[in-house]
Parts: sequence; C-alpha cells; structure tokens
Amino acid sequence: MIVSLLAMLAMTAVWFALSSRLNSALAWFALVAATDIALLERWTRNGPLVTPSWIAPAATVLCCLLSLWLITALSVSNSAGFSLDDSAKQMGFGLFSRLLSLRLDALDWLLLAAAPFTALILADAGGQ
Repeated sequence: MIVSLLAMLAMTAVWFALSSRLNSALAWFALVAATDIALLERWTRNGPLVTPSWIAPAATVLCCLLSLWLITALSVSNSAGFSLDDSAKQMGFGLFSRLLSLRLDALDWLLLAAAPFTALILADAGGQ
C-alpha cells in the first residue's frame, strides 16, 4: 500500500509538471499513472503477501483527482492572480467541476474513467 501511495504522489507530481509546461490537462496521463501505480504494486509484492485488489485503483483515482485539482487551481491562479497555494485551498467543488467540464471533452472523460480499470487489471487483482 505504501508503494502505491508513493507512486501516486510521484505520478501526481509528473502529471502536474507536464500539464503546467504544456498548458493542457493531459487526461491521457491518467493511463500512464494507472500503469505505473499498478505495476509497482504488482512488482513489489513479497512471497505469500496478497495485496487487496482495491489499492491500485483507489490510488489511481486519488492521483487523478489530486492532479486535476492542482491543474485547475493553476489555471485559476494564472487567470485571477492568486498564488497556487491559495487557489488550491480555496477552490470549491463547484468551481472545480465547472472548470473541468469546460476543459475536458468526451475522450478525456473516457480516459479518466478507464484509468482505475487499467490499474485493477495490471495489478493482477491482488493475485501473484
């Protein structure tokens, strides 16, 4: 579980950095993050230890939400002149969902929805 959380934080940082550099939400990166999180979870299992099947998909969902929250907060801070920290703390769910609906198209939503399932499949559903 710790490996998945660390992978989630690393993928969030990479996703946010790429997104801020390219000025795009990069929804396709959700599949890259899911793959990284799931495979690290799978490859770091030791012997008879069985990891619950929900860990990799849950970490992927958290990675997507945190990344998109930071990306949206960055766009608010760029357009309104607030700091990123202030934007991330004070942005509510309504503004977050509205800005995402303006920024993402149907394919982006499909990629984001496919990410947890990708993580579940690649993590081998907790098996060895």
